[in-house]
Amino acid sequence: MFGFVLKVIKKIIIGMILLFGYNTFLSSLNLMIPINVITIIIASLFDFPGIIGLAIFLLLNY
Repeated sequence: MFGFVLKVIKKIIIGMILLFGYNTFLSSLNLMIPINVITIIIASLFDFPGIIGLAIFLLLNY
């Protein structure tokens, strides 16, 4: 049980780092994904493809 909790926390931290990195590199193009609970969950569950999906969703709604 404790290992599962550590695994989930690790994935959440990785998702937050991916979102922060995306926002850092593409803030000059004004393509920022807000860092909130929903985007962190998507980034945590799907890792890099989740970030790409959020970016595509952002571009389609921009």
